[in-house]
Amino acid sequence: MKKQSARPPGVKLTKEKRRRSLTNLIGGLLLAAAAALSALLFLRNSPALLAWYDRYREYVLRLEDFVQNLPDRLTVFPLVIPLAVLLLYAIRSMVPLFPLSVMIVITEVLSPSMGFAVNILGLTLLLSIRYWWGRWRGGGQVNRLLRLQPTIRAFLENDRKSKPWLLFMFRLAPIFPVNTVSSIYGVMRFDYADYALISLLGFLPRLITYSITGNSFFDPLTVPFLVPLIIIFTLSGVSVIGVSMALVKRQRET
Repeated sequence: MKKQSARPPGVKLTKEKRRRSLTNLIGGLLLAAAAALSALLFLRNSPALLAWYDRYREYVLRLEDFVQNLPDRLTVFPLVIPLAVLLLYAIRSMVPLFPLSVMIVITEVLSPSMGFAVNILGLTLLLSIRYWWGRWRGGGQVNRLLRLQPTIRAFLENDRKSKPWLLFMFRLAPIFPVNTVSSIYGVMRFDYADYALISLLGFLPRLITYSITGNSFFDPLTVPFLVPLIIIFTLSGVSVIGVSMALVKRQRET
């Protein structure tokens, strides 16, 4: 007799509910962060908050002076910062040790004049390496990757014609891991030019907002610093909750 290995329906349903609950929690936390930053923006000129900030203002000014004078200390090799950033992007394509948001902001802080261009090149490098890695590894990897990311699998199991806009959504919503999505599209042999263009367009809102934040990094109680963060947290929270709602709708239709 063959062994029955099928799991009870309730087990799968419970896991899906937990996954949706976690997704909704992440979305709620992002919206809560946006609300907290909005409150900080409203109270930024209050005497109590300014008095608290003045305690640390001297340390911030010292750090700002050090960073602004850093290029002058590297006159022998002025491209060392952009090249180091590109190297970190390449490393992150294989070992995601730090969030992309941190990379983008730090690049803008260290290289204000070239930061946006360097981040575009770095993102392209990261996305390309992981895409070609997936394409080189071949179709045997796709099932393993999708098992590790059931949320992505739930979307990709539908009509293949939806993959271009799905890729845009995967890049827009921060809940989807960048490297895994890149590898999956490489394994599927999705057209590279379309893949790169759609991915960069999906990242563009986050890239712009984090770049503006990075340019105002040393003055955090200002509109240019706080408003982009409020926008990106709000968009991220809404997109994450939207993903959860879309999954529920798709499961009801199937």
